[in-house]
Amino acid sequence: MCGRFSSALKPSNAWLEFMQEWPDELFERYNVSPASQIGVFVEGKCHAMRWGLVPSWSKAISTKYATFNARIESIESKPAFRNAWRSNQKCLIPALGYYEWQAEQGEKQPYFLTSEDGEPLVFAGLWDECRFGDATLKSCTIITTESKGSLQHLHSRMPVMLSVELARQWLQSKEDKSLLLDGGLTDFNVYRVDKRVNNSREEAKELISPI
Repeated sequence: MCGRFSSALKPSNAWLEFMQEWPDELFERYNVSPASQIGVFVEGKCHAMRWGLVPSWSKAISTKYATFNARIESIESKPAFRNAWRSNQKCLIPALGYYEWQAEQGEKQPYFLTSEDGEPLVFAGLWDECRFGDATLKSCTIITTESKGSLQHLHSRMPVMLSVELARQWLQSKEDKSLLLDGGLTDFNVYRVDKRVNNSREEAKELISPI
């Protein structure tokens, strides 16, 4: 799964076509948690959205269940996500890396995961929009799949992370999740970080430094 990440991106030539509008000053964060406003790419433009999808039919912002992750196996059938899926409301959610936890000596030890080549991690996502009176809320979810390779020992689930070519295909395809099942990144740097990241109020740059 993915419950925390860093949106402090580095310049990237590989992802330039998607990230020309990325506003560093708004989204340079090191401990992003659900319900935060995050940067999301839709149709070549960057939007600020709530992380944790609120479906268009919802009567309230708060949902009874967590919607910051969506299992790829059920995105077309789960009530919270199927409208976004059927409406082809796909998005890209870029990150410097994300956090995962592992039980060690009776405590949860956080790890930070980044791409091996230093490029941003780009998660496949869905977004939706709903109205509350005169206000409009845009929100999103990160799609997850079964963990692969070196990440299997940390958690059974991982975000679907796309290459540049797969990102193009994801945004252009119609109700086709096969490319998410077959592709994605598999090479990562994984290292232990300070337990201060366990506190969602902590935002220091040092949170992503190895210990």
